[in-house]
Amino acid sequence: MDKWKNVRVRQELLEEAETELKKEELQSLSEFVSEAIRLRMEALAKDRVVEYLERDKAGRIAQLQGQLMYTPKHVWVQATPQGNLKIGVSDYFPSQLKGIVYVEASKIGETVSKDKPFGVVETAAGWPFVIHDVYSPIDGKVVKVNKEVIDDPYLLNGNAYQWIVEIQPTNPAQENETERLLSFEQYKELLVKLETRPRVPPGDSELAGMVREIKQ
Repeated sequence: MDKWKNVRVRQELLEEAETELKKEELQSLSEFVSEAIRLRMEALAKDRVVEYLERDKAGRIAQLQGQLMYTPKHVWVQATPQGNLKIGVSDYFPSQLKGIVYVEASKIGETVSKDKPFGVVETAAGWPFVIHDVYSPIDGKVVKVNKEVIDDPYLLNGNAYQWIVEIQPTNPAQENETERLLSFEQYKELLVKLETRPRVPPGDSELAGMVREIKQ
């Protein structure tokens, strides 16, 4: 750039800065520059908020996944300090089966039976929508229901690791039933097996065989 053009640009910037100084009632050019930098940094931070929140959520979900136990039928289980079990569905349903559109669960006070459905999840895997039973890992009674998820099942598509019901075991000794469940690493291994077989859901005996093989 020619020298005279360079000087002219500087002069225009200076005049603009002086105008802003008067408008903003700032005391000096350095204060004006500091304020401009602060405003710019705030704008950049706002632009990155969504990214930071998504990264934080992904980190928290990954940490939670490793703390849970899983059934072969895509239900996660988390013990509470009171000895109850919080139950939800893994991200298999929304990620592999095209999204959750409806959730139904047993009501508070109703009993549930081990390996029997306590609710359903409806996914947009086809038309009409496909309904999948959600199975309880133990015998017990529903003591809490997550109304927020029931009322707005689409929440599970953004974060499947939100509980649906909390179950109180009929027999406290049944807490040992969690030992037969899968760790997160074992559950991931099961998903790999499911994805490398024909797209026909395995029967209970075949699924049990896969679990035995994984746990060996």
